[in-house]
Amino acid sequence: MIQTAVNPISRLEDILAGSVNMELSQTTLILSYGMKSGRSIVKEFYGRDFQQTWQKLSRFYRRLPETDYLRIDLIVEEHRLSYLELIDLLGSIKRNNYIDFGLRFVGLKKRLLLKEELTANAVIVPDNKHKVGKNKPNLHIDFPNYRNYMQQKYGDRESSLKYIETAAIFSFKTKAFLLENDLLLPLKDYGNGNHFREIDLLDFSPQLDSVIEKGGNYLLNQLQADGSFTYGYFPCYGKIIPNYNAIRHFSSIYALLETGELLENQKMIQQALQGLVWGFDYLGINVADHFLIKEEINGVVEYKLGAQALAILAAAKYTQITGDERFFSKMKTLTQTIENLFLTAEDETVHVLDQDLAIKERFRIVYYDGEALFSMLRAYGLMKDPEMFALCQRLMDHFVENRYERYHDHWLSYAVNEFLLYEEKVEYYRFGVANALNKIDFMKQRDTAYPTMLELLVAAAKMMKKLAVYENRNQVMTDEAFLRGQDKIENVMEYRAYHELVTGTMFPELAMFFKEPIAIEYGFFARHDRFRMRIDDAEHFLSGLINYRQFMEGGI
Repeated sequence: MIQTAVNPISRLEDILAGSVNMELSQTTLILSYGMKSGRSIVKEFYGRDFQQTWQKLSRFYRRLPETDYLRIDLIVEEHRLSYLELIDLLGSIKRNNYIDFGLRFVGLKKRLLLKEELTANAVIVPDNKHKVGKNKPNLHIDFPNYRNYMQQKYGDRESSLKYIETAAIFSFKTKAFLLENDLLLPLKDYGNGNHFREIDLLDFSPQLDSVIEKGGNYLLNQLQADGSFTYGYFPCYGKIIPNYNAIRHFSSIYALLETGELLENQKMIQQALQGLVWGFDYLGINVADHFLIKEEINGVVEYKLGAQALAILAAAKYTQITGDERFFSKMKTLTQTIENLFLTAEDETVHVLDQDLAIKERFRIVYYDGEALFSMLRAYGLMKDPEMFALCQRLMDHFVENRYERYHDHWLSYAVNEFLLYEEKVEYYRFGVANALNKIDFMKQRDTAYPTMLELLVAAAKMMKKLAVYENRNQVMTDEAFLRGQDKIENVMEYRAYHELVTGTMFPELAMFFKEPIAIEYGFFARHDRFRMRIDDAEHFLSGLINYRQFMEGGI
C-alpha cells in the first residue's frame, strides 16, 4: 500500500509519470469510477504526452462528485492486430474470461475497453458448443452485447459494426491503481485476467484475515431472514441463480459457523442457527419412519446421501461451537437413515434415492462418500455413540479396500484425518498420503482457483503432522519420502491459498465493473464459469482459507 498526501491523485501523477512508455505514439489514461449500486463508468483520456493527458484527467476528476470507486489505468504496452489476428487471438484463449488484455479500435470510431469491461459486460463470449471444464471456449465478440455496452458507454447506437473489421486494433496492458480509504493500492497483473491489489506472500496474514472476514460477511448477507440463502449470481447482469440445493445449503451453514467461530461473531453464529433450523424444517421430511433431507427440482424429488451428511455436519459444528445439544437426536436419526437406506450389506454406499426410496443412482459423485464419513465422525466426536463409530469404521475400511484414494477428494481427506483421531492404522495413513500426493503436481499447476484443492491439502498437512509422531511411520513411508512429501504438501498448500486470493476473490477493483457491485463485493467466483458466484463457492473458499489459517497457527 502507498501512503498518500491529502490529495492522493497528486501523488499518483508522479508514480504514473515514471511508468510512461515513450515508444507509444500517445499516452492513454483510463479513469473508472462509480457507486456500489451500479456498474462503474469508464472514461479514457488521450494526449501527445503524459502531462497533457494527465491535465485532461485531472480537470475531469476535479468535477466528479463523491464516488465509492476510483481506479486509474495507464496503458504501458500495446500491440497492433488485424481483425483476423484478433479472431485468432481470441480463439487461442484456453478458458472463458481468461482475457488478459484490453482492446482499442481506432478508425471510423474510437473505442476502448479494459479487459474488465470485456468480461464484466460479456463482450467476449464462448461459442454455443462450449462446456465448462470440458473443451476450449472458442471465444468471439458478441456483437449484440458489444453494441449494448457501446451505447451505454458512448451514447452511440452503432447500427453498423463494420468499422471493427477495418479499424486499427490494439491489444494493450496497463499499470493500475485503486483509490481506497485514502490509500493508493497498486494493482498487479496475475495473469488470465486477474488484475488485483498486490498481495505479498511474505506478509500474507493481514490480507488473508481481511478476505475471510469480508468473505464471511458476504456469505452472511446471502442468508435471508427466513433462513434460506440467495443461492448465487451470474454477476455480469446481476442474474440470480434460481436453483436450490440442499447439500449446498447445509455446507454453507457449516462454513458460516466456521467463520463465526474464528471471528468470535455471535451474530453470525445465531443467524447460521436460523439457517440450520430452516433447513431441517423446510428441507427435512419424514418418510416411512425415516427422517430425510429432500431435494425437489421441477417437481422431481430426490434424496441424496450428501444431503443427509451435510445436515449432520452443520448440526455437529453448531453443537461443537455452542455446547447446545438440541440437534443430538437429529444427528442420530440422520445417521440411522444413512445406515438403513444409503448403505448396502456389503458397505457400499447408495448415492441417490427417488421419492419412493428406491435406488435411483448408486454413484453420482464421490463427494457424497467422504461427506458421509466426515460428518458422522464429527457427530461421534460429540455424542460418543459406539454404533455411530462402528458405522464409520465400516465406511473407512470399505473406502480403503476399494482404493477410493484414486478420487483425490477433499472430503475423503477431511474424513481420514478425522478418523485418525480415534484409530490409527498403517493402511489409513497410506490412504491419506496417496489421496494427496498422487495428485500433487496437478494441484500445483492448476490455473483456476479450485478451492477444494486447498481443503484437501490442509487436511493432508494435518494428517502428516500426526504421521510424524506415529510409531509405525516407517511402514507407511520411508523417512526420506515422508520429509519430501510433507514439504511438498505444505509448499503447494501455501501456494494454493495465495492463488485463491488472487484468482477467485471479488475484490472491489473487479466488482466495480459488474452490474450490482454491492451484492458481490468480497464474494468468491469461478472466472471460467461466467464469474459464477454460488453459496458453495463461498463455502469452499472460506473453509479452505480458515483451515489453512488455523494450520499455520499450529492447529491440527
